Amino acid sequence: KNYLIREGNPVPFLVMTGVMTAEGKVISSKYDKFRQINRFLEFINDVLPEVMKNKKDGEPVRIADFGCGKSYLTFAVHYLLSEIRKVPCEIEGLDLKKDVIDYCNKIASDLKLEGIRFSTGDISEYSGEKVPDIVITLHACDTATDFALKYAVSKNAKAILSVPCCQHEVNTQLQKKENPVKDDALFPLLKWGIIREKFSSLVTDVLRGEYLENQGYSVQMLEFIDMEHTPKNILIRAVKRKNEIEKDSGKNVLADALGVNPEILKKD
Repeated sequence: KNYLIREGNPVPFLVMTGVMTAEGKVISSKYDKFRQINRFLEFINDVLPEVMKNKKDGEPVRIADFGCGKSYLTFAVHYLLSEIRKVPCEIEGLDLKKDVIDYCNKIASDLKLEGIRFSTGDISEYSGEKVPDIVITLHACDTATDFALKYAVSKNAKAILSVPCCQHEVNTQLQKKENPVKDDALFPLLKWGIIREKFSSLVTDVLRGEYLENQGYSVQMLEFIDMEHTPKNILIRAVKRKNEIEKDSGKNVLADALGVNPEILKKD
């Protein structure tokens, strides 16, 4: 497979993070991570032409990465833009864990990377100094994904890439209701805990997709490579298709049928 980052060519951030040797060979135990990075870069690369429309020469692509963790993918996106596509960029990674952010900033400093920084913070309280062109949210837990999607929409981001994780909210709401659904045909999906949990995760992501469509985005649900600590492998990719926001009644037929009110549908 012709990966955007190819084996045999040492990439500094991959060497420093232990994915590659100094000679550019991918370490066998890290090959899944290498594949995951390249798969994600394909998703980013596909939306770049749309993102860069109407940008002036030299104007950077701005990216906000929420829940960046150790930032393998954040550094990979920076490498794609700055080294492969030769596009100026400004990337900010955000995470709650200060030790992780310190680790990421040290890598960026040691590699003398420009246009990338990392900050400690909560997605739900993030305001950001500059409007992002792309918002990334990977394995942000439960409603943190919703806050990231709402932030992206509020800033009119041109593209959103989200791999949701730990979708507990809908499952919790269904568990607490004595008569959880208005349509008896849906009840068998809620009878067994393990089925209800999987169903709730899918419902959550469907509602997120519909929310983004209602806000003027073209939405795809794509298969991603499993993250290290979770089997969740649905990636939501949304690209702004127009500036006008469709009239949103605030109601959702699926949520109403289930009797749930998840964060993504709540008005700010």
